[in-house]
Amino acid sequence: MSQTTKQRTGSWGEQQAALFLTNLGYNILERNYKINGGKEGELDIVAIHKKDFLGETLCFVEVKTRGQKDGSAERATRGNKINKFMKAGRAYCLEQDINIDSTPIQFEQVSVYKGEDGSVEIKHYEIPVG
Repeated sequence: MSQTTKQRTGSWGEQQAALFLTNLGYNILERNYKINGGKEGELDIVAIHKKDFLGETLCFVEVKTRGQKDGSAERATRGNKINKFMKAGRAYCLEQDINIDSTPIQFEQVSVYKGEDGSVEIKHYEIPVG
């Protein structure tokens, strides 16, 4: 089945985010991890990255791609989307037998903005959990 324009844009953005994170020293473990076909949650990127204060940290990354640099990508990750994102993170840890009590975990977002002129702007955020 062929991808829609929105799906192609999302896949392109996820690839840009993966390259961006790799250049920052992230080790990508998995992409597009889904629970129940994505209905209950999805992780765009799962990676390991050495954080200054936490050391080796398991990172769950949500990627949002937009054509306009208007902040809409950042606003798209909230409420129910964050709940599903965190649920998918817990499911991943259970499936991989990762001890969440002794493993530093960070939820993050990468916003990818593609300009009409082909330019790319990437913003990277750590999502506070509490």
